[in-house]
Amino acid sequence: MTEYIDLHMHTDYSDGLASPEELLALVRQSDITAFSVTDHDTLDGYRAVKELLRNGTPELIPGVELSVRHEKADIHILAYLFDPDNAELNAALGEFQKRRNDRARLMVEKLNGFKLEITFAEVKEASGHGVIGRPHVAGVLFENDQVPTYQSAFDKYIGNGKPAYVPKENFTPSEAIKAIHAAGGLAILAHPQIDETYRYLEMLVGLGLDGIEAYHSAHTQQSIDRFKHLAERYRLAVSGGSDFHGRMERHGAIGSQHVPATYLAALKQRAKARKDRQ
Repeated sequence: MTEYIDLHMHTDYSDGLASPEELLALVRQSDITAFSVTDHDTLDGYRAVKELLRNGTPELIPGVELSVRHEKADIHILAYLFDPDNAELNAALGEFQKRRNDRARLMVEKLNGFKLEITFAEVKEASGHGVIGRPHVAGVLFENDQVPTYQSAFDKYIGNGKPAYVPKENFTPSEAIKAIHAAGGLAILAHPQIDETYRYLEMLVGLGLDGIEAYHSAHTQQSIDRFKHLAERYRLAVSGGSDFHGRMERHGAIGSQHVPATYLAALKQRAKARKDRQ
């Protein structure tokens, strides 16, 4: 019987809807054997889920999704199998959380310029204990009847290149990959089909990228095959996951991508080899 994993999901500690308790319940219902909580630029959700685990089943893999900026492009780098207590990585994440708050304030100011009724206090409240992100801004706009649908907030105002969009002050690709490697982890290009960030694959490989997320809810079978081929070409590890956020119109359900567990074994082997070389 084939075992499956899901190495990409979010809690309400970043921009997901599910609490750690709710996420873990869904993980157990899905019958996957291993998973990773990959909240944006924070390990708080991972730590909360880890506290809830009993007997190590299913297996929880340390993970985080780092926000990276290259020229004018947003790139997401997934980190796996690192030391969650690494001081350098945690210091960088703390700085990023501050920058996310500053970014949200600027977006609210721009939206107010369009006569939309929204305050930073409302966005902060919507984020709860999590890191503020655009989904919280979109949620407040929708709840305040300022947009007809949640998705339309992105389509009209805060999506990439839209009038109230504010770019993140992110890691450079080099900084992100170096921080991940310093913490003993692997750096994986997230959802390369989205915004066609696979265009930067060769550059990232030159900086030490370890793998590519071939399986993702935004990828067709053709895309999956393409990225697995690129993994072979550049000698990269393959990863995958649902990118679960609790919003089915934007992301898949936990376990929906049927990522074979053999890929996790290969990731672990690669991580061990990297540590042995250090």
